[in-house]
Amino acid sequence: MKQPHGQNFLVEKSIARRIVDAAEITNEDKVIEIGPGKGILTGLIAPVAKEFKAVEVDKELWYGLSSSRLAELKNTSIIHQDFLNYPFSSETGPLKIVSNLPYNVSTAILEKILPEKCWTTAVVMVQKEVGDRLTAIPSTKQYGSFTIICGYHARFEKLFSVGPGCFFPKPKVDSVVIKAVNLFSEPLDLKLLHFIRMAFSQRRKTAVNSLSASLGLPKENVIEAFNRACVGPMLRPENLDFEQYKSLYNNLFV
Repeated sequence: MKQPHGQNFLVEKSIARRIVDAAEITNEDKVIEIGPGKGILTGLIAPVAKEFKAVEVDKELWYGLSSSRLAELKNTSIIHQDFLNYPFSSETGPLKIVSNLPYNVSTAILEKILPEKCWTTAVVMVQKEVGDRLTAIPSTKQYGSFTIICGYHARFEKLFSVGPGCFFPKPKVDSVVIKAVNLFSEPLDLKLLHFIRMAFSQRRKTAVNSLSASLGLPKENVIEAFNRACVGPMLRPENLDFEQYKSLYNNLFV
């Protein structure tokens, strides 16, 4: 049966245990779980954490958890809200994040939480494709603006893969568990963020041609910026790292 919010519920208890163990939760930790679903992770986190919040968008799932014994724990709050509308930036840290992220909003959720400084580590399960992009290195197919922007905020490690048979209903894709460590970076300039995304808007071209076309800049001006930044003008967007993009941006606009 298709779930109203596209959920694929983790049902393999051994995988749930590995996810929670990877988060290294102690009785001194504050923890947020995004999309607890039917509570397979919730039941392992709530009895251990000092303070625990589970944010669930689905009304029936929220009611099921809020009616369970877990909701009776003094340290636990079961919150009915779409996490994309949840005031995460107002949380006081340090806190840890644990989640089997819904496939259809995983990137949006990551983009929401990563810039914040209230969290220290996050252990999340995502679609393999998303995990590959998060952990990609320059000059690979998976490497893109998403990789660069997320990597500015956090360091990512791929922990282990999870097959479709560990879920109900079974997804058509593989999953992977990722651990992120907050780098507590300064806020990313929105203009620089846009600049990086525009570089990948025509990734089959050289970075010079892609930036010139997408930003409407004279090609000779872009080439000059590449030369001043000591970046090869024949390189493609996926060949450059964050520091190179920052240098190019500064040489073009600052």
